[in-house]
Amino acid sequence: MEAKALSAILSLFFVVISCTGSADKNKQAEVMSNNAVAAIPLDTTKRSGQLVANPALDPAKEWLEGIFHCEGGKPGEYCYYIEKEETSCTARFLEFLRDANEIYGPSNLTDAELPAAEARYKAKWEKIYPLYKEEMWLFGRGNDDALTIRTVTIKKLDTNKYSVFIDYGNDIKTQNEVQLLLEKNAYKIDYCKTAFVQ
Repeated sequence: MEAKALSAILSLFFVVISCTGSADKNKQAEVMSNNAVAAIPLDTTKRSGQLVANPALDPAKEWLEGIFHCEGGKPGEYCYYIEKEETSCTARFLEFLRDANEIYGPSNLTDAELPAAEARYKAKWEKIYPLYKEEMWLFGRGNDDALTIRTVTIKKLDTNKYSVFIDYGNDIKTQNEVQLLLEKNAYKIDYCKTAFVQ
């Protein structure tokens, strides 16, 4: 009788231990599940009652896209306002644009002054940027705000380097390679290579 009682006690003991082990495993699974939810980035969406992480965001690309937002937030339309260049470009690149376009754009330079101006431009900028050799403003823009841009397509090429395709309409399209710089926690354009495309 004592052997049967001992056997029953041992069986009960093993059942209790195995239940406690299961409870620990369940508790570990719950903790791991909670940690997994905590590890999801803050940028999430809720679908069918479940949290789903959004794809990684690209703040530099979003900043570039913002340059082409129309005032008034008209969806599906793109605009480009010339005054945005003051805040979108580094001071150095803005100075480079002005120096290049003083020579290659409409200019007050005489034929006699032009060679000296070109020499100064080359000496000042050739070690910093690939030189412009024709009139070229940011994104190949004209002399007025572009308020009816058809398409803007931005693709990441490398760290802080983007391809920006712009269809201005009227058969004017540009392909731009834009180099960004993080300056005082804000993105700025530090160079833009522009080509007109068909």
